Amino acid sequence: MKRSELPLFNDNTLKLGIFCMNVSSGASMTKAPGTLTPTWAENVRIAQAADRAGCVFLLPLGTWKGVGGETNPHDRSFEVHTWAAGIAAVTEQIQVFTTSHMRLVHPVMAAKQGATIDHIAGGRSALNIVAGQYAHVVAMFGIEQIDHDALYEEADEWTTLVKRLYTEEEDFDFEGRFFRMKGARINPRPLQQPHPAIVNAGMSRAGRDFGAKHADFTFVNLRDFDELKATIADIRNSARTNYGREIGILNHAYVVARDTEKEAIDYERYFIDECGDWAATEAYVENYARSTAQSYTVERLQTQKRGLIAGFNAIPLVGTPEQVVEKMQAISKVGINGTALHWVDYEAGIDYFNRRVLPLMIQAGLRRR
Repeated sequence: MKRSELPLFNDNTLKLGIFCMNVSSGASMTKAPGTLTPTWAENVRIAQAADRAGCVFLLPLGTWKGVGGETNPHDRSFEVHTWAAGIAAVTEQIQVFTTSHMRLVHPVMAAKQGATIDHIAGGRSALNIVAGQYAHVVAMFGIEQIDHDALYEEADEWTTLVKRLYTEEEDFDFEGRFFRMKGARINPRPLQQPHPAIVNAGMSRAGRDFGAKHADFTFVNLRDFDELKATIADIRNSARTNYGREIGILNHAYVVARDTEKEAIDYERYFIDECGDWAATEAYVENYARSTAQSYTVERLQTQKRGLIAGFNAIPLVGTPEQVVEKMQAISKVGINGTALHWVDYEAGIDYFNRRVLPLMIQAGLRRR
C-alpha cells in the first residue's frame, strides 16, 4: 500500500484527527460533566463518528498512571497497542496510531505489534514515538532513568531498528549502544510501504533533530503564532538541510463551538475557571519537573495552568462555527498541516462539529467534500 493511498497523506489543506480519547478525562483537567470515562463502547462510538466524518487519524495518549489531583485525570486508560488493534477492527478509513514509549517496549515487540495492527487495519496503522519519561512511571517499571539527550540517542537506535524490521526480508544482526540483536526479523511485515507513518512531539533541540530525521509528521504545540511559525520553519529547515527530507507539522486544539460566541466563551470559562482541577495541574507540573523533558521550562508551565486545564495548553478553537473555521484557517496559514481535536464531551462535541463546522471547512477550502 502506497503512502498516497493513506488518509494521513491525503490532499486536504488541514487534516483532522482526534486526540486523547483512550483515557479518563480526555485531554482536559476539569470537573465539568461529560468528560470521558472511558469505556470501550464509548471509544468505539467516538472512533466511528470520526471515521464517518472523514477525520484522518486517531491518536491515543500513552500513559500508565493518573496525573493526581481531585479528578486524577488519565488514571483509567486503555493500553495503546491493544486499543489500536481493537479500534482498527471497527473502523474503515481512519488511520489509527499507537503511542509507544520506546523505553518500555522493545523494538522487536513494537514492530511485531505494529505490523499486526497494520494487517488488522488494512494498512491504516501509524506509530507515535515517545522518548520522554516521567519519574513515577520509570519507578513503576523498575527501569533506570537516563538523561535527556541519551534518551534521544536510544530513540534513534530504537526507531532505526523498527524501520529495519518493518522493511527488511532477511535476518539481520545489530550491535549498538543500547540494543544488541542476532537474527532479527518479523513476519508478516506491514502492508504499508515503506512502513507505517511515524510521528513524534519532541520540542527540545534533541527532540527536534529526532523528528527531522525519522518522523513523517511532528507535533508543534504552541499558542503564540510568531513562536509557532518560527519553530515550524526551524524543524522543516533541519529536516531538509540535515536529512534531505520533507516533514509535515501537526498540532492539537480544544474545541468549544456553540451557536453564539457568548455561549462558547461562557462554557470555556465554566469548564476551566469554575470546574478546573487546579490540584491536578499542580501535580502535572510537579511530575514534569521530575521528568527528563526539556520541551518547556517548569516556570513556563506554571504560567500556563489555565491552558493545561483546557487540554495540554492546546490552541483554543472557541466561538461560533464560523469563528472556529476562521481560527483553523489561521492555523493552516502558519504552516500546520493537521490538527488533533479534543473536547470536554467528545461525543456531543464531535456531533456538533460534524453538523455545523465541517460544511464550513469545505466552503473555506480547508477540506475536500
